[in-house]
Amino acid sequence: MPDHSFRESNVKRRASIVYGSVGKGGLFLPSDFIKKAPAIEGDDEGVEEDEESAPTEYDPLLSTAPPGTQFGSTKMRRHSSVHQEILEQERDLLEDNKISISHNPGRDEEEDLTETFEEAVKSNKLVTSNSIELKTLIKSSIPLVITFLLQNSLSTVSVFTVGHLGATELAAVSMGAMTANITGYATIQGIATALDTLCPQAFGAKKYHLVGIYLQKCVALILTIMFPILIIWIFFGYRLIVLLIPDKETAKLAAVYLQYIAPGIPAYILFECGKRFLQAQGVYHISTYVLLFAAPSNAIMNVVLVKHLGYLGAPVAVAINYWLMTIGLFLSTVYGIKAEDTPSGFHPLKCWAGLNIKQAFSAWKNLILLAVPGLIMLEAEFLAFEILTLFASYLGTISLAAQSIGTTMASLTYQVPFAIGIASSTRIANFLGAGMAASAKKSTQVALSFGLVISVLNFLALFVFQTEIAQLFTNDERVIKKVESVMWLIALMQISDAVNANSAGCLRGQGQTKIGGIVNLFSYYVVGLPLSIYLSFYNETFKGSLHGLWIGSTVALTIIGAVQSYYSLFADFDKLCEEARQRTSEGEAIGAAH
Repeated sequence: MPDHSFRESNVKRRASIVYGSVGKGGLFLPSDFIKKAPAIEGDDEGVEEDEESAPTEYDPLLSTAPPGTQFGSTKMRRHSSVHQEILEQERDLLEDNKISISHNPGRDEEEDLTETFEEAVKSNKLVTSNSIELKTLIKSSIPLVITFLLQNSLSTVSVFTVGHLGATELAAVSMGAMTANITGYATIQGIATALDTLCPQAFGAKKYHLVGIYLQKCVALILTIMFPILIIWIFFGYRLIVLLIPDKETAKLAAVYLQYIAPGIPAYILFECGKRFLQAQGVYHISTYVLLFAAPSNAIMNVVLVKHLGYLGAPVAVAINYWLMTIGLFLSTVYGIKAEDTPSGFHPLKCWAGLNIKQAFSAWKNLILLAVPGLIMLEAEFLAFEILTLFASYLGTISLAAQSIGTTMASLTYQVPFAIGIASSTRIANFLGAGMAASAKKSTQVALSFGLVISVLNFLALFVFQTEIAQLFTNDERVIKKVESVMWLIALMQISDAVNANSAGCLRGQGQTKIGGIVNLFSYYVVGLPLSIYLSFYNETFKGSLHGLWIGSTVALTIIGAVQSYYSLFADFDKLCEEARQRTSEGEAIGAAH
């Protein structure tokens, strides 16, 4: 078996921002701080390894599967679109280095390609170029950009439609979304990160039934935790929000937002956990297809319902859309996936052994041990950005409305460099898994350079069209002028934010996510937030303005981007290749042991 096949190391990647968020998602994952995820007690007692249609062979070329994953028949794997994509990337690298594929009688073209690629890597003849990396990065980024922009549009549309009702409504939807993010969405996402560790581990160990069991346990745990939170949203939302913001009318409307979005939260939980159930098996495209339907339907429902119901239409539209997304994910999984199109070579429902409610609501100890770190880390970064929205509420309704527009646009433009960071993460990890240190370094350099270009484009988009952007969200001249006064700073921040997103992607690909986690916590809580508070509330120059909030954020993001870029550019790539090889070997050993 080839030792240097073009593959990625065992590096997990975070999702985009949480639906409804106007902040950023976390860089680091709980698995970064946990050496080995424990199995949940009682799940597999007396249960032998799944034998029916058990895959018999490991193919390291399939980059999206976790190390140790055992794959299906050769015929199924060769029909896999993921498998074919990796082969095409290997072919492109050979052609770019002017290396001819050797042809041997008795072997097919794929085997010849694999052997030629293997020999080229061993002899250090294979090095990528700036042009091929740029071409690959653009090609990989485009579908990701579309996906993340669609995902982010779910929250953007609500702000856009409600904004035209008035400054108070615009401020209220911002506060309602902020409260939902901190107490709801971040809680759901944080706990669900446990599945990023447990499900791939079970799948890689061929304990396929455990993947479905973990899914049920996680859903049950989140529902249990969210139930009292939803009760508070529905019956005590106003009492909670009025403690945070001074304007009672804004607080009342924000509480209404929570009441009407609450019925959609169970569906959101099912969607997020179901998405991870599929991702653990290397199936990523289904959630994208669902979003291609959900984003337009969300926009249409927002426009129609806000027109007929007013402010209530926005949260009602979002709640309905969450259920449509969940139903779409379920139907697509059952009827829209062919076994031969998956990296594993079998249908994802092989990992579903049926619903067992009693089992789902028991033996949570180790699930909680994984969920708590994920919850804490995600909440920490969400709070860093959502606290700025809370601070803006003390500067007045007009400032809060302007802050809502600014954070929405900052979140929207962030999706472009974030998608590039995801694409570069995969590419760099592929090279490291193949033992190609020089190519991994070249890919890192191209990714950061390309990301810098994108950051300038983001800056120009917000700076040049600042008035038009404000007018899209509101007709209130006071809010428009407030947005115009601060948009230049928000636009400038895009350069630091884009560098942050791209360098974070490089670190993820290199397996150095702990660096990003440490610098994020330090920059937000030791530097950024204290500076924002000081400038906006105590500094004579910026007191009472939004400028101080954004200056603090810009400084924090500049520190993050600079530190992450340094560590990603000047990493010891030979050492990273060795670490990637060790992770893959350990994963294969786990799979073999089970």
